[in-house]
Parts: sequence; C-alpha cells; structure tokens
Amino acid sequence: MSSEEIKTIYKKLVESYVNDYPHGKPLWMLNKHIEAYVKHEWKTKESAILDLALRNGIEIPKVKELIENGKERKEAILEVSKNMKFQVSDAEVENWIKALKKDRKATDEIKKYEEQRRQREIKEYEKSLERLTTLFSKGEISEESYKRAINTIERNIDQLRGGKEDSIAEEKKEKIVRSKSIDPYYAFPSKPTKLWYLVPFFFGLLGGLVAYIGVRDQDRDIATNLLAFSIFITIIDVILTWFFLISI
Repeated sequence: MSSEEIKTIYKKLVESYVNDYPHGKPLWMLNKHIEAYVKHEWKTKESAILDLALRNGIEIPKVKELIENGKERKEAILEVSKNMKFQVSDAEVENWIKALKKDRKATDEIKKYEEQRRQREIKEYEKSLERLTTLFSKGEISEESYKRAINTIERNIDQLRGGKEDSIAEEKKEKIVRSKSIDPYYAFPSKPTKLWYLVPFFFGLLGGLVAYIGVRDQDRDIATNLLAFSIFITIIDVILTWFFLISI
C-alpha cells in the first residue's frame, strides 16, 4: 500500500473524529487511540491506523479482499500494512481540520435554513386548519370536504415533523454505531480532572502513587505532577509534625 493511500485513509479517520468530537479535541483523541492500539495490539502505527479506520466504518478494499479470500482480519491488516510508510505533517492535518470545520459550518447553515423553512410550512398548514375549521363552523364547506382537507393537512404536517425526527434518529444511530465500533478498552476520556489532586492531598505519598497509576495512561505530565505534589505534601506534613513535637 502506498503512502498516498494510507494518507487518504488517515484523512477519512480525522474527518470521522472531527464529526464525533466537534466541540472537543478530535486530533488529541485520535492520537490517544492510535497510541493505545500501538501499545496493546500492534507494533506499528500504520497497522493501528488501518485497524482503527475499519472499526470506524472506513472501507479498505485490499483488506476486505484478503478477508474474503480466507485471511484472518489481523493477518489481512498486517499484510496490507507491510512496507507501508505513514508520512503526514502536523500542518497538513491542521489544514484538513480547518477545511472540515468550514464545511461543517456551511452544512449547519443549510440545516438551519431548512429547519426555518420547515417551521414556516408547518405554521402555514396550522393557519389553514384554523381557516377550514372556521369555514366548516359557518357551514360554508361540507363535512366530507372538511374531513378530507383536514386529513391531507395533518398528514403533511406529520411528514414535515417526522422528517426532522427521522434525521435526528439517524444521526444518533450513526454516532452509536461509531462509538460501539471502537473497543471500550481503548476509549480514552478527556484529560484527567483536577480532583485527582485531592488524593495525594489527603493520603500523602501513598495517594500520590495511586493517583500516578490512575492517570499515567491518560496524561503522563499530570501523573508526574501528582506524584511531585504528593512528595511536597509529605515533606510539609513532616515539617509541621516536627514543629509540633518540639513545641510540646
């Protein structure tokens, strides 16, 4: 597989994460997932990217072909990623994300316009219902005509409202499928909360070790800071205890 092909797959993967984490840090989350795949499953970044792409519903014809010919999934990924070189600069990825966000903004504007148009149509139909009811109450139209018109208008309103609900349901379904396609073992949360500092604050060095183990796979810098904080708290406790003892 060529460098351009793996770059195309990675670009689709970036797009998938931008869509799944529009208000978060999609690139940070993607890198964390790739790191986890390399650490726990694969030895190379290329194989990890292919595996993660497949789990996100991105088709890779060469892998699919090998699987159809009797290869195991892992064997197919290894064979396709053999001699592959992943080369994508950070600047290139940032440009992709900017373009995707720009497209998303344009799409959101279109959706907003469509929703406003839908709401206007629903209001017009509701006004028609009121007018028809008024005409029927005055005896200006027959009951049969009134019922037929009412049924038609109500069906149109249901279709307009149902179209929106169907699109929302479809979007939710797509997100659920994507989230389930990633093994929860590799699903990293956002950066560790500052509440972790309470553990070394109350339990000293022992708490610092527990906090370090708890967050080191999510953010090693914060884990190191927690350990250093526990040492600092322990030293303060020792000094305060010493002062208390000599003052007695």
